[in-house]
Amino acid sequence: MLIMKKLLSIIVLGLLFSSPTWGRDCSIKTPNFDWSQKGWIFDGKEVYEDKGLGESFHLKSPIRNKSLSYYSYNLGLNSIDEKILHKQLSNAVWGIKDKISRNKKRTLKDQAYNLPADIFMNNLDMKKFISKGEFVESLFETSSGSKRYIDIVTVGTDNYCIYKIRYSSQVAQDPNPIAYTLSLFERDLKLFYKIIKNK
Repeated sequence: MLIMKKLLSIIVLGLLFSSPTWGRDCSIKTPNFDWSQKGWIFDGKEVYEDKGLGESFHLKSPIRNKSLSYYSYNLGLNSIDEKILHKQLSNAVWGIKDKISRNKKRTLKDQAYNLPADIFMNNLDMKKFISKGEFVESLFETSSGSKRYIDIVTVGTDNYCIYKIRYSSQVAQDPNPIAYTLSLFERDLKLFYKIIKNK
């Protein structure tokens, strides 16, 4: 009986003083896919030294100078709630605005707009991948005049990992340019999700 108590004490102490947990594995499996079929170029994958920051996967396209970055991470937490997710979205929007404002050739619109995410929330497969998002507009000065850009960030969670998308694109020439560009983003994101899901 005394031996059992000692063993139990050792197990309890071992659990108390063991190394911290990093929650569920949020690593990104690189899809075996030829992105050029869809007009994209694979631009690398990063595995961050801080395990809580997870990994990221990057694509770019010469079509409207688009870029898409996908992040999967858990901040070293065992569960993710709406408060954490909202803060990650706010921080990401601030980061985009700060980066644009530091570029002397870009002029940022002050306001960030909510992304209509209903189309994703109504898709049962994507519901945990994206739940909210925001976008900002900016003008980029070139030798041939100003070009209008849109930068979008979205976040979602399965309660264990945070999934974040950063997307940038030149605004399309269209009678309703923002709405049309957002529809192109929706199309690109659905395609991206389908490919990584079937990796």
